[in-house]
Amino acid sequence: MDSDCTPFFSIVTITLNDLAGWLVTRASIEAQSVADFEWIVIDGASTDGTRAELASCRLPNLVYTSEKDTGLYNAMNKGLAQTRGRYVIFMNAGDGFADPNVLAAVKQRISTTDRPPDIVYGDALEKTTGGDLLLKKARPIERLSYGMPTHHQAIFYSGASLAPLRFDESFRVSGDYDLTCKIYRKGGGALSLDFPVCTFSRGGVSETKSHLGRSENWRVQRDVLGHRLPRRLTTRSAYLASFLMRTRLRGVYDLLRFQHGHGSS
Repeated sequence: MDSDCTPFFSIVTITLNDLAGWLVTRASIEAQSVADFEWIVIDGASTDGTRAELASCRLPNLVYTSEKDTGLYNAMNKGLAQTRGRYVIFMNAGDGFADPNVLAAVKQRISTTDRPPDIVYGDALEKTTGGDLLLKKARPIERLSYGMPTHHQAIFYSGASLAPLRFDESFRVSGDYDLTCKIYRKGGGALSLDFPVCTFSRGGVSETKSHLGRSENWRVQRDVLGHRLPRRLTTRSAYLASFLMRTRLRGVYDLLRFQHGHGSS
């Protein structure tokens, strides 16, 4: 860690009855080539052995709680309230860093900027049910009006930008989009990385509850981004077209949206 004992990164992990996924995330974090981070685990009172595993873990930079929460964003807020790092990333159970040098590379990029950005984001490796890894390139942050530029597991937020904010717990799917838009609107700048940050398995809440996500995004675009009705309708039409292609023509969608040839897990 830095000389003042303030970690450069805070990694927040939310988990509930997913010991196998938590162990995957732990292995990915332990493999990082730098240790300038704190790892905050928020467990929702799991009954599958996660709490015992956390209690026996002797990682010096691990802090955890195990108690019931009222939902995903309530748990993420609990983790956020404990962070001390200059940059915060939410890496939930089952997620992992794309390789052992991700944190070192991100720290180096940030350290060479004239003005530390509020948002740092990169690509994601999406794991298919068959075990293949597909590279999902991040969209430019300037297209935030369409939706998240990348998975939240591939976004670092500055601690300063997060200090006055929390996730809006009225959202069930789009709380991360709402928070990202609020930070970006403050004008603190963003840094785009040219490498993958995370490995992410398909089937998360944003995919399984895509209809709810579209409705909640509409709310963010109206209330946070200030989009008028015609623009929101245009964006909604694009969402529906993407959804239909992803669900009915998955192979075509994958060819258009992903870059192949990144091996398997």
